[in-house]
Amino acid sequence: MNVDGDQRPHESAELAKEVQAPSTQHPALAKGPSAETTSSAPDSPNEKVTHDSEVDRSVVDEDAEPVVTLKTWIVCFILSIGYGLSFWCVPVVSAIGSELSASWGEPSGYVWYVPAWTIAITVSFLWFGPKYRSAGKKVVLVAATAKSNGQMIAGLAIIGFGGALCQCAAFALPELLPNKWRHIGVVFADAVVYITVILAPVTARYGYRQGHWWANFAGLACFQFLSFLGLLLLYFPPAHPSNMPAMQAFKELDYVGMLLFAAGAVPVLMGIVWAGVYDSSDAHVVAPLVVGFVILLVFAVWETWVPKHPLTPRRILVSSWGRDFTAPAIALGVVNMFYYSSSIVYPEMITLFWTDGGAEWKKAVVLSLPQGFAITTGALLLTFLGGKIKHWQWQLFGASFVMVLFGALMGLVTPTNKGTMIAFCFLSQMGFGYAIYLAIALSQLGVEQKDLGIAGGLSGTFRFAAGAIATSVYTTVLNNSLADALTKNVPPAAEAAGVAASQISKLMAAISASTYSTEYSASVVAAITPAIQNSYCHAIYMVCMTSLGFGLFGLLCCAYCKDVDRKMNNKIEVYLENTKYADRNKYH
Repeated sequence: MNVDGDQRPHESAELAKEVQAPSTQHPALAKGPSAETTSSAPDSPNEKVTHDSEVDRSVVDEDAEPVVTLKTWIVCFILSIGYGLSFWCVPVVSAIGSELSASWGEPSGYVWYVPAWTIAITVSFLWFGPKYRSAGKKVVLVAATAKSNGQMIAGLAIIGFGGALCQCAAFALPELLPNKWRHIGVVFADAVVYITVILAPVTARYGYRQGHWWANFAGLACFQFLSFLGLLLLYFPPAHPSNMPAMQAFKELDYVGMLLFAAGAVPVLMGIVWAGVYDSSDAHVVAPLVVGFVILLVFAVWETWVPKHPLTPRRILVSSWGRDFTAPAIALGVVNMFYYSSSIVYPEMITLFWTDGGAEWKKAVVLSLPQGFAITTGALLLTFLGGKIKHWQWQLFGASFVMVLFGALMGLVTPTNKGTMIAFCFLSQMGFGYAIYLAIALSQLGVEQKDLGIAGGLSGTFRFAAGAIATSVYTTVLNNSLADALTKNVPPAAEAAGVAASQISKLMAAISASTYSTEYSASVVAAITPAIQNSYCHAIYMVCMTSLGFGLFGLLCCAYCKDVDRKMNNKIEVYLENTKYADRNKYH
């Protein structure tokens, strides 16, 4: 029966089927209980377990014709806009961050730009993922127009914290579509990201050259506000997906766990970033790492034994020995690391080897396009081929293998092999575009529908914590390897060009500040430029080899995942409550 009182003929037939108890059982019923079809024990002594397994999901006829209304498609489009624009700042600061920080008198200040965003979104995902339906439509992204590194870092942290709620679209959108379209739904959720990764580096470089880089953030705020209004007016999912009153759910949130996670994760991730600035034995590195890991240990104990509704339920993490959710979630994190490795080394190649130190900015804009087009290509291949190939875990393995292989091969860069590097970057990021969305889909299908919010929060935390770690590790490796290589390569070249040994330290300082080309003669610049370029080649090689280590571990996780083909059925998990199909929802 519809919410508006009329009954559709095909729904009457569905009710009749349920009353007649058909002999063709759901596969889960025919096979009997398993780790996937039965509820697990509580994750803590106080946790309330709702015995709501996949068997329960089969009560609603999965063969019923799914109906995606026009209003639902509009909501999906708005969710995609919010998701994609929340990421806009990352390729912007990746493209011009070093130039911005240098213009504010802090050449190394940019090392905190992307980590500020990833640290904030890591915490926010675990906090708000389980309540994505109620929280995700109430946050407006606010952009900052900074005039110092401190303001920029603070603004990016705010954007990251709100961005987690926007990026809940990765699981809020696919649940509005048939399960067999789950991978397509994840790609759709990220649709605006394809525009972002292609256009943002272009608008960033153009805006910086014209003195209007801030427009990237002002425009972002305007479009996000429109997205907010659209969701406020149209997005009405079931308010009580766990069949629990809102006030009760609010009271039983794991507030202590939320505080413990933030208090532990933030210092750990900050310590990793500081490792790229200070020596590993410095207090800036050691103190936050020690304090953070101790608090995270307390968080783990708390989550295991105390809360009624833990943020990290054990039953989800250990289901099928980790093959249902944990393996694809870890794979998701590792795959995400390869976006950041490419975003670090490829712009360095453009600036150092192909555009005269960034002076040929129009050429740099064109050369920045392959990465974005590659990600879009990978996503489109998944959309059109994923359902035909099936064997989803092996698709994930294959795409990740391509990503890892060609990402590592980017370490073979020389100042003259531009075409080869563009091809390797394209192939690696095409694999990334295929793998990242498939990993999200597998992690979603590894849990029951009632746990989708929790799984989304956890997988988002895995993804962006890995991103924060990757950014910090790669930047540290790049800077340390570069410093060592410059110290080894530049002095002999400079002395051969007539620079006195007593002036080498001054020359090295000028190289670090990118002012050597104006402070020294053309003959000295010509002599040391190959040494500088070779030093950067070595540093990029070390970054790519580091990414290879992460990638091999990720491939093992991909191979350990389970196939989810039987879950790619015709059922729509959630209908909007403001449509005539709301009566198909189990809870309202």
